[in-house]
Amino acid sequence: MTRMEYEILEGISRADIAFRVRGQSVEELFSKGARSLLGIMLQDIDTVRPSIDIFFTCESREIDLLYFDFLSELIYYKDSEKLILLPERISVTSSSEGYRIACEMRGDRIDRNRHVFTIDIKAVTLHNLIVKQQDEGWSATVVIDV
Repeated sequence: MTRMEYEILEGISRADIAFRVRGQSVEELFSKGARSLLGIMLQDIDTVRPSIDIFFTCESREIDLLYFDFLSELIYYKDSEKLILLPERISVTSSSEGYRIACEMRGDRIDRNRHVFTIDIKAVTLHNLIVKQQDEGWSATVVIDV
């Protein structure tokens, strides 16, 4: 990752890592959240060579829970499929039923010779999870279990 897309927050959680991302659109916010997970986990995000395509969707009544589900899905793919995923295309829609995200992700199989992990993220938590729209765009605060 050539520039930091997230801000590490001190004092929110003692044993976990809290971070904040901002985006001008909700899609940019989700994309930056995915890249931030990798930026926290990997020494160098540029070692990821996206060669595998993955498509998934998530739905939730609340936007913050959709963000939680989305980031949790990325951790699921890391742990169960040994894939590191980067966002290719993200679409978030809303209706009277809630929110839906459709994700096209490009990934790489974990290669311990190429991918140096600095931290293994175990899960996204609901602790202090906030996703909100502001005048200048969107903001998300997330605490991850490491």
